Amino acid sequence: MADGIDPASVAALVQRIGRAGSGEHVSVADIVEEIGDDAFAPLLLVPALILVSPASGIPGLSSLGGLVMALISFQMIAGRKVLWLPAFIRNRTIAKARLQRASAFLEKPARVIDRITRKRLAFLTAWPLRLVPLTICLAAALIIPFFELVPFSATIIGSAISLFALAMVTRDGLLVLFGTGTLGGAGYLGWSLATGG
Repeated sequence: MADGIDPASVAALVQRIGRAGSGEHVSVADIVEEIGDDAFAPLLLVPALILVSPASGIPGLSSLGGLVMALISFQMIAGRKVLWLPAFIRNRTIAKARLQRASAFLEKPARVIDRITRKRLAFLTAWPLRLVPLTICLAAALIIPFFELVPFSATIIGSAISLFALAMVTRDGLLVLFGTGTLGGAGYLGWSLATGG
């Protein structure tokens, strides 16, 4: 990230989300520009955090967030150095007031995260093992649009992807384990409800 902001600071990232854009609406391109188009892990974290904020209630936002996270995850797996997003995604906008409310909602949790995360089990976030959480993020993000109308599904999936992205931002491999457990538990719950087990 630019301007000397600590790339491992989640609170700084959340503040950047709230500062993105200059008009009444903020585009995806504005957010990417604010974060930096080469900061893949923070960029993966941004839509995941938005999905666990009150902004997730905006119709269609979950599907858009899932698509963005899938594209970012895929490009991280492919080893791209600069993020590419198609124009129809880059031009999508959200009201700046909504984005700032989401940022304000996330600021306190972000400060807590900064205090409790640290570099540990970092090998889980480094190549080649980071391919495992990235592949899980890609698969999880791709299924979000299919659960758009299922209450809390996008929030649960977004929470798990947040943990994986946080792990890569902070190099805290313990979060990879938590993210895997979150998705595993959600999958088992969904399967139990579907089968009546």
